[in-house]
Amino acid sequence: MAGKVVSIEIGSALTKVALVDYKAKKTKVYSAFVFDTPEGAVEDGYVKNSEEFVELLAAKLAANQISEKKVVFSISSNKIANREVTLPLVSKDKIMSMIKANSSDYFPVDIKNYHLSYTMLERIVTKTEKQMKLLILAAPLDLLETYFDLARTMNMTLVNIDYSGNSIFQMTKDIQKTGTNVSIHVNEKTTIVSILENGVLSLQRTISYGVDAALETLLSIDKYRYDEEFTAEKGLQMMLTEQMINTVLPEAEDVAYADSDLSEDERIRAEITESLRYLIGNITRVIDYYMTKASNAKIDMIRLSGIGAEFKGLQELFSFEIGSSVKSITQVDNVIYTPTEPLASLPVMLVAIGGAMNPMNLMPAEFSMKKVKKVSMVVPTTVLAAGLALSVALFAYGQISYSIEKSTRDQLQAELDDMQQYVEIMNNFTNSQTVYDSVMAMYDGTSNMNQYLVSFIEELEEKMPSSFIALNFNVTESGFSMNVTVGSKTEAAEVLQQLRTFESISVVSASSFTGNTTVTEPQYDEEGNPIETEPVDEENQDTTVSFSVNCTYNMSYNPDGEAETTAEETSAVAE
Repeated sequence: MAGKVVSIEIGSALTKVALVDYKAKKTKVYSAFVFDTPEGAVEDGYVKNSEEFVELLAAKLAANQISEKKVVFSISSNKIANREVTLPLVSKDKIMSMIKANSSDYFPVDIKNYHLSYTMLERIVTKTEKQMKLLILAAPLDLLETYFDLARTMNMTLVNIDYSGNSIFQMTKDIQKTGTNVSIHVNEKTTIVSILENGVLSLQRTISYGVDAALETLLSIDKYRYDEEFTAEKGLQMMLTEQMINTVLPEAEDVAYADSDLSEDERIRAEITESLRYLIGNITRVIDYYMTKASNAKIDMIRLSGIGAEFKGLQELFSFEIGSSVKSITQVDNVIYTPTEPLASLPVMLVAIGGAMNPMNLMPAEFSMKKVKKVSMVVPTTVLAAGLALSVALFAYGQISYSIEKSTRDQLQAELDDMQQYVEIMNNFTNSQTVYDSVMAMYDGTSNMNQYLVSFIEELEEKMPSSFIALNFNVTESGFSMNVTVGSKTEAAEVLQQLRTFESISVVSASSFTGNTTVTEPQYDEEGNPIETEPVDEENQDTTVSFSVNCTYNMSYNPDGEAETTAEETSAVAE
């Protein structure tokens, strides 16, 4: 009698578990159940380190009284590459060597990071040739390792890992051994289409669409998405128990499901049906591709499995759109199984059961079954005791250090609080200094020596000779010039001498000196006869002297006699 194993398929939404005979000619299913996969527990086949999933799986195994410690996983992932190849027929011990020698032709990846496996699909022996048809897989090592880690966490022994496509093939190859038969296995996020010709796998493709599109559409409809009590689990139950899918897709340009003449329920069903268009289109393309390659091929039977087989209306929709009758798998001749719960039907459990029949052995050498030897507890106990003692010492040291540091921090904080009042005073002073400097800069910008011009003119009136006449003034910021006349050259010299005594002037220069002699006009009596005058004394004759004076201001002049105070001096006084 074959041994029993726990065979598990972990889906993105549902996990299927079966206790079955391992590699038996006639497989018996002893127990089976389905539960919701916790969100985030698996991503594209990779099992995450989820304590919630481990605890839930352990609880479900215990509730179903399953104590078996050997486990098999059937996995699917977009990271797993598969190829169907035809090679010369060789002995079994040489097949893997031949595959590895040609692996770069099959898979354009660094094969060191992948595990290769194969299954024999068909032996082709004729009078002229001997060949074999193989399904070859390349699975990432890091993907496979996540299942080994899960088994170890569950304290279970990993017996084998199978590819879900092979699990489906093992379950469907004997349903009908003649003709062309199609298997459509619809999961939550993916669909596997397998085409068998006379019991031999001719084509298998994975489509990146599943029934999640229909379920997500249902949950997004206004009638349900605002209902907090309408969970994804309730949506799934509705799809399983109520007719939510029509038997025909709407025409591409048809928007009748949005027509106001339709009832709300009719519009909901039409939207859900429309969401399956891409899934059906991809399935049809796979079948059409096979039909173009196989001359005179005719589809004899189409079987539906997976969670999609339980969605009411999906089977009828597939039949209409594919153009051939689609039936759900209800039994497999070499499998003994009586479901014990509604959701754990044969179509849903197909992969989980098939994983234990003839797995592809996605088991790297380091993952092979190993016996765990019991180890003496003396050394671990000693190490634990020493660790505890060290922990106590470190804790005590930490407490003392903490107390010292806390006391120092409190003292520094108190000093900082005392300094706050001085900080405020310093801030006020800094602000006042800034305002003062701005005002002084503005004042200096308006200062000009011409403001003392009135005082200068008054000083001129006081010190200049009586004959001094200023004919004009030309004033600039740096000084001024004036054209003056005086009664004699002697007075001209006196003017220049007096100007040089003015404190407001630093430079005095004179130029353009000119002089004029005074001419006495002749005098006449009433009869017009000239009147004799005294001779003119040319030596004492009156003259006028004209000249230009240029003066430059003394920029340090301050009539108030007060020294200017700089900003630096002010700051020094404040300190």
